[in-house]
Amino acid sequence: MLQNKLQLLSICVIIVMVVGLIGLPPLIKSSFAAAVAAQAKRPNFLMIVGDDFGYSDIGPFGSEIKTPNLDALAKDGKILTDYHTAPTCSPGRLSLLTGVDYHIGGIGTMYELIAPNQVGKPGYETYIDNNVATTAELLKAAGYHTFLSGKWHLSGNGITPGTLPADRGFERSLTLVEDGANHFSSAEYIPGWKVTFAEGNKTVPRPGNGTIYDADMFTDKLLSYLNHTRADGKPFFAYLASQVAHTPFQAPRDNIEKYYNMYRSMGWDKIREQRFEKQKELGIWPSNMSLPVPHLPPLQPWSTLSPLQKDYAARILAVHAAMIENLDKNIGRVVQYLKNTGQYDNTLIMFTSDNGTSEPFEMQQFKYASGVNLADAKAFDKTVNNTLSNLGNASSDFNYGPWGSYVASSPFSGFKTSFYEGGIRVPFVVKAPKSAMSSIPSSSNVVKGYAFVNDIAPTIYQIANITYPATYNGHPMHPLMGKSLVPLVQGKVDQVYPANEPLGAELFNSTAVRMGDWQGIHIGGNTSSNIHPNGTDVWMLYNLANDPGEEKNVAA
Repeated sequence: MLQNKLQLLSICVIIVMVVGLIGLPPLIKSSFAAAVAAQAKRPNFLMIVGDDFGYSDIGPFGSEIKTPNLDALAKDGKILTDYHTAPTCSPGRLSLLTGVDYHIGGIGTMYELIAPNQVGKPGYETYIDNNVATTAELLKAAGYHTFLSGKWHLSGNGITPGTLPADRGFERSLTLVEDGANHFSSAEYIPGWKVTFAEGNKTVPRPGNGTIYDADMFTDKLLSYLNHTRADGKPFFAYLASQVAHTPFQAPRDNIEKYYNMYRSMGWDKIREQRFEKQKELGIWPSNMSLPVPHLPPLQPWSTLSPLQKDYAARILAVHAAMIENLDKNIGRVVQYLKNTGQYDNTLIMFTSDNGTSEPFEMQQFKYASGVNLADAKAFDKTVNNTLSNLGNASSDFNYGPWGSYVASSPFSGFKTSFYEGGIRVPFVVKAPKSAMSSIPSSSNVVKGYAFVNDIAPTIYQIANITYPATYNGHPMHPLMGKSLVPLVQGKVDQVYPANEPLGAELFNSTAVRMGDWQGIHIGGNTSSNIHPNGTDVWMLYNLANDPGEEKNVAA
């Protein structure tokens, strides 16, 4: 069906060209012109994905971090306050682009942390398999330009042949192929983990290696793609896949100091409280709700830290905040381009994160827990300068570990790798095209219905008027597993998932089941990847409607 549509579109273009050459009566000419105009008015899509953002890390979700461009998008659109994703990056990114569970799509676990018994098993290819199609593939077949600039992390070990963005529907792409790198250069951040950049089907040196911050670099490239093809009038699907705010925490120096002074004077528990109070003002929580006390990790009062510990923690949080402010500035550059070119009103813009917070290990522990060679790790450490004054520079290599989730995931418990809310519940901002998804008038921009990462692709297909195929490129397609969020964002329904419909997920031997307001979690006690430090091997059950902090296990 998609190929037929594309062929029909090509025939229309040829006919219009012939009409321009030989001439036809004005009435027929005007009908062709109307058809071309209708083609040009199909909505554009701009998908912006941050890396390891906590629930409260942006202004529309209560943050003190300056994100004026995301604030403006939220004001023009909606925020989804109950949106969930996978516990880590590549599984979440696969489901985001396909609308299908990440095991079925080929990334049942991350390549870097695959267990020996998973190697070679169906669903654990560690790259996108042929059971699914990406939004880029189907939109490209329907006549869209498709662009990617940023992190990919869907190609297994380095570059598995046939698995780059160019192989999965992206017309143009500049990508960091693996999970992460230094934000200023092509240097690794975990000793022995590969760092590869590719443009199209070719590996390339990192642009501006050592001289340009990655969020600036990827935004520059996306803007060049958009500008280069604007004249032909075709709609676009653009995927800006940032590495901000992933480990290692590094940022341009401009804004670090102002955040350092703020965090040093207030401390992480006060910032957590302040974010929660702001969330209540924004309508995310009831005004009489009390701040949950996190049990994972247990809250350590700021007052118990030594002056040196406070200095160090405040600087780490400041670098993290500066990363996010820089990404917001770059989002503003893309939005301004769309406004300058008259495309803003006709573009669906969404911002979210691939998973929540950061790893449950501080960087030194994470390097030694991830299976790297001990000698390599020690040699790598000698190249790192994590002195207080150098934090955030290209030669530093750190994150905030579990304690950073006090701030980032307010008011939740948990962190990346876990199925607690702090690991999977992330910010989501959507600004709809006026022509495609206008909302029923509402006094609030807050949408509280449950939404899941599998829902994004079906939402895009509904707005683009694309039918998901039974087969693609000769391969049978697994049916979409998500639901369109269009009626939820429009305000026509309060929920797209009935209260009795269960949704299951698994990663790293941890399992979760969500049904209505209830969430059951099981964390395996012995995981071969050793990625989760809190395994218990018992089921826990929480009612998220009255216990969003997952403080009270009612499994009994």
